[in-house]
Amino acid sequence: MRAIYLLLLLPPALLAQPGAESLAGLLAHPREDSALWHRQVGIAFYKVGKIEPTVEHLQKAIRLEPSNEQYYLDLGEVLSQNNAREAVVVVIEAARKAVGESFRIRSALGVAYLSIRNYERAREVFTGLVKEKPDDEMAYQLLAECYDITRDWENTAKVAENLRALNSRNSNGWYYGAEAEYGIRRPEGESLKTAELYVRRAMELAPGDWRPHLLLGKVLSDSNRDREAIGELRKAIALKSGDPKTYYILGQALKRLGRDKESAEAFAAYKEVRERHAAGQRTLLVDIK
Repeated sequence: MRAIYLLLLLPPALLAQPGAESLAGLLAHPREDSALWHRQVGIAFYKVGKIEPTVEHLQKAIRLEPSNEQYYLDLGEVLSQNNAREAVVVVIEAARKAVGESFRIRSALGVAYLSIRNYERAREVFTGLVKEKPDDEMAYQLLAECYDITRDWENTAKVAENLRALNSRNSNGWYYGAEAEYGIRRPEGESLKTAELYVRRAMELAPGDWRPHLLLGKVLSDSNRDREAIGELRKAIALKSGDPKTYYILGQALKRLGRDKESAEAFAAYKEVRERHAAGQRTLLVDIK
């Protein structure tokens, strides 16, 4: 499944703490009754790659100050980064009960539902966000992602059109529009020219986004333009090397061109990345009561 991260929604609070105190300094002056101290210790552990103590201290921060929305989002971010998807749902659902249904909390909850493939609940959340804030681009983007993942192309197209109307320079409106065009036209053997036009516009607006390169690679492959497709797929890999399906599509395109050695290398990379991704799933238990 394509991953969509809390980092897409929220400022990466734990990763953007350049002024945070050192771990040794914090532990030398413990303040066990301070939620802020536990958050700072959690951040310090996170920066040195110690996930379990990070989770422990962030949970303590929540217990000490259960009304602080940011602490739940911090913990959700750590869990999301470590693919502990069920735990993210537990944390954000607890946040909703403790601090109310803020836009940020509901957005994070919808993302958490997406990550565990509870698409119906995710769609309910994102639809509610769009109704509440019909001029919010992120709400439309999240709803488009939900429809895209479930291959509801007609609704993906509608939401993408609304997003482009809100902001024609938001690359996601063009990207999801291209996804919908591709999903609708390809099974019928129809022209993919509009999909190509939309996805190239997305690339212009967000050159660092790997997704349009992957999609363009698929569009070109299905248009019997494998040589061009290979270039785009390699660009997608350069921008994001951890997506297994890109290697698989690349291997297919290379094989069709008779480049068997390169094709075999791409398929081997596909297998390796897929296995690494599966091994990266973690079970992290949370107890914030």
